[in-house]
Amino acid sequence: MYNVIRSKYTYNGTDILKNKLDIVDKRKLRSYEKKIVALKLVAINFEDFGNKYDEERLKKIHRYLFEDIYYFAGEYRQENIEKENFRFSEYEYIEENIKKIMKCVNLVELREYSFDELVSKISYIMTELNVLHPFREGNGRAIREFIRQLCNELGYKLDWYRIPYKIILEASKAAVLDDSIQVELLKSSMKYITRK
Repeated sequence: MYNVIRSKYTYNGTDILKNKLDIVDKRKLRSYEKKIVALKLVAINFEDFGNKYDEERLKKIHRYLFEDIYYFAGEYRQENIEKENFRFSEYEYIEENIKKIMKCVNLVELREYSFDELVSKISYIMTELNVLHPFREGNGRAIREFIRQLCNELGYKLDWYRIPYKIILEASKAAVLDDSIQVELLKSSMKYITRK
């Protein structure tokens, strides 16, 4: 959980996020959320998110994954958050900063990159989105799905299930200073399909 004092997103006196089922037990909420999002990730390929890879797509992905659980699904957070002494981007600058990050997602340019260049750029985009952490909860899952869809659009299948979650998490944390582990994880998990 994030370190936030008097969060507007949690039930009074707790760090439990307000949710659509009014679950006030942290374990039950985590279990419910995990099951719902897992089902959504199985069905997500049947959803139409359009052909743009921008901030609106990321918001749509987040909304789709979390709309059955949280009222704030698909909306940028309205408070500052930190985790393990790392403070994510100030919420006032999310809108501005995400537009800058998404300028790197130029499909025409990305299709011209070599595999190594492409993986480096994808790692960079992923890291910047993680540092931004635009949503109050569910950032990692929404960002990974955005990256998976982007890779698919570029002709690569990215299988996150080949990497243990703890390793993904540690690589994402380390990538703020050195993304070499994250790059290697991406390389080992991306399989060429075909260029679109």
